Amino acid sequence: MITLTTDFGSSEYVGTMKGVIYSLCPKAKIVDISHSIKKFDIRHAAYILHSSASYFPKGTVHCVVVDPGVGTKRKGVIIKTKEYIYVGPDNGVFSLVGGIDKVIEIASQAKSKTFHGRDVFAPVAAKLACGAGIEEFGKEIKSIKRMIGGAKIEKNAISGEVICIDSFGNVITNICEKLVKKGKIKHNNFIDLRMKGKKHRIKFAESYGFAAKNELICLIGSAGYLEIAVNQDDAGRLLCVKGGEKVEVTKCVGC
Repeated sequence: MITLTTDFGSSEYVGTMKGVIYSLCPKAKIVDISHSIKKFDIRHAAYILHSSASYFPKGTVHCVVVDPGVGTKRKGVIIKTKEYIYVGPDNGVFSLVGGIDKVIEIASQAKSKTFHGRDVFAPVAAKLACGAGIEEFGKEIKSIKRMIGGAKIEKNAISGEVICIDSFGNVITNICEKLVKKGKIKHNNFIDLRMKGKKHRIKFAESYGFAAKNELICLIGSAGYLEIAVNQDDAGRLLCVKGGEKVEVTKCVGC
C-alpha cells in the first residue's frame, strides 16, 4: 500500500503521480491521506502525516510531497522504521517520525527541476511497494532535518511551540497529553496561556462542545497534543499565529 500526502489540491499533479505509480507497480493500492495541506506548509504536512500514518497496515509506504525547495540542494530521502517506509524531501516533513532504523539519501536524478513528486518520489514509492530494498536507491545517511522541537516542563510551566494550524483553524502545539497530566491540569481547570507576548486565561475542556460558541479553549486533540481552539470558529486567525510560535502553559491557581 502507498499513501500520498501533498499540497497539490485538486490539480492534475496528483493524477500524474498515481499514473507513474501504477505504471511501475500495477497492483499497488493507493490511499490519499490528504492533498489539502496548506501550500508550502511543511509543519502542517508533518502533523498530518504523524496523526494519520500509524493507522495504516504494517509495510505501508508513506509518500509525502510538500516541497517548496524542489530543485535545490535539499535531499530526497527514504526513511525506514519498524512499521513503515517514508519517501519524500528532507525538509522537515518527517519531523515527527520516530523509531527510525535507517535513512537513505535518494541518488536518482529528476527530469524536471520542479516536479520531483513525479520524477523521484512516486517511482521510488512504487518500486518499494513492489518489493525493492531501500538500499537500492542510494547511500545511508545519519540523520534527517527536523524543524519541530520537543516540549518540556519546568516547575509548573509547560513550554513548547505551535506545530501548525489545522483545517478548522485549531492551533496544534507540540505539548503532549503526558506533559499536561504532569502539569496537574485537569478538565475544567483554567490555564494561563502565553503566546506572542500576550496572556490568555482559558478553560481546559474535554472537547469542543464543552465550550460556548466562539469561546477560546484548549483541549487534547485526536493526535494527543494540546490544541487551542475556538468553538465553531478559527483560533489561528483570532490569535494571529501560523506555526513555530513559542507557547507557555501554566495551571491557574485559585481560578
